[in-house]
Amino acid sequence: MSVDTNNAEFQDALNLIQYTRQSVFLTGKAGTGKSTFLRYVCEHTKKKHVVLAPTGIAAINAGGSTMHSFFKLPFYPLLPDDPNLSLQRGRIHEFFKYTKPHRKLLEQIELVIIDEISMVRADIIDAIDRILRVYSHNLREPFGGKQLLLVGDVFQLEPVVKNDEREILNRFYPTPYFFSARVFGQIDLVSIELQKVYRQTDPVFVSVLDHIRTNTAGAADLQLLNTRYGSQIEESEADMYITLATRRDTVDSINEKKLAELPGDSITFEGVIEGDFPESSLATS
Repeated sequence: MSVDTNNAEFQDALNLIQYTRQSVFLTGKAGTGKSTFLRYVCEHTKKKHVVLAPTGIAAINAGGSTMHSFFKLPFYPLLPDDPNLSLQRGRIHEFFKYTKPHRKLLEQIELVIIDEISMVRADIIDAIDRILRVYSHNLREPFGGKQLLLVGDVFQLEPVVKNDEREILNRFYPTPYFFSARVFGQIDLVSIELQKVYRQTDPVFVSVLDHIRTNTAGAADLQLLNTRYGSQIEESEADMYITLATRRDTVDSINEKKLAELPGDSITFEGVIEGDFPESSLATS
C-alpha cells in the first residue's frame, strides 16, 4: 500500500502506534487518508490487534467485527452503575460468559482499533474499559493497559440514540459522544488530525466543502454551488454517476430500475442470522 511519506501527521500517528503504548484519536475530514492509515497499521503492525466498528457496514469496510458482536454487548444503554458491569466479585464474568478462547483473546490483545468512532456512544466505551480491565487482569489501568486507536470524524455521523435512551444517558453523560466516556478522565488520548485532502484536487471545491463541514459557508460558496444547479450533463454509463435522493423510496426505485437493466438472471442467496443481531445491521437486504 502506497503511503505519503511526506505526511507529517500520518507519520506521527504511525510512530505512536508502532513504538509506544500511547492511545491515539486519529481524525480528519473526508478524503484525508483515515481508512488508508487504518489498513496500513493492520498490515504492518506486529502487535496483536482487533478491528472493531459500531455498525455491520462499517465493520465490513474496516475488515473487522462489530463492537457488539466482539464484546457480546447488549443493545440497551450500559450505565456506570449497572451491577452487571461491576468490577467486584466477578459480576462481569457472570454476565458476559465468554468462552475460554475468547477470554484468552481479550487478555492477549495489545491494540484495539475502533473505526467510525464518532458513532460510538460514551456508555459503550466505558463498558469496554471495564471488560478489558477484568480480562486483562489489570483493574488499575484504563482499558486494562491496552493501546487504543480510535479513527473517525465527529463532524460526520453521530451516535444513534433513541429518545428513551437519550433521557437515561443524559443522567450519566454530558453528551452521548464517545469522548464523554468517564474513562477519558483517566487517560491521555493524543489527538492527531490528518490535514491533506487526497480525494479532491480542486482547492476551490475543497474550500467550499470545508466551509460546509464547519457550518461557515458564505454567500460566495453558495453562489458557486448554485452555478451547477440545473446544468445539463451528458450521462454515460461508463461514468458511474451516483444520484443522491432525499427519500428512500426514490433511491429504491432507481436501484431496482438499474438492476432490472443488467443482463443475466438474478440469484437469491439466503443468509443465516445467529444470536442477538439487529436487522438494521445487516450488510445486504
